Amino acid sequence: MKCSAALQIVDLVTSDDNKKFEPAGRMAAAIINITQKQGGCLPQDLNQYGFTPEEVVRHWDMAKSLAAVEMKLMGNQPSKPKSLFRRT
Repeated sequence: MKCSAALQIVDLVTSDDNKKFEPAGRMAAAIINITQKQGGCLPQDLNQYGFTPEEVVRHWDMAKSLAAVEMKLMGNQPSKPKSLFRRT
């Protein structure tokens, strides 16, 4: 069962007075949404959600990490790709 992104992790580190994580939180929600629909998210996928290329460059790493943690907490992890290399 897929759940909507509640951004619980971002809520824990962001207060009403301090909104420095808010852009990354919005981007994390978009990443979760895209991942649930498409099975993964690339930086350019965020353009359809209104993020500029500059915003994506600035917030991608934090947002992707927040989204990964949130999806793990929701029990909604994307499947891991198969390794191209085998150990012998």
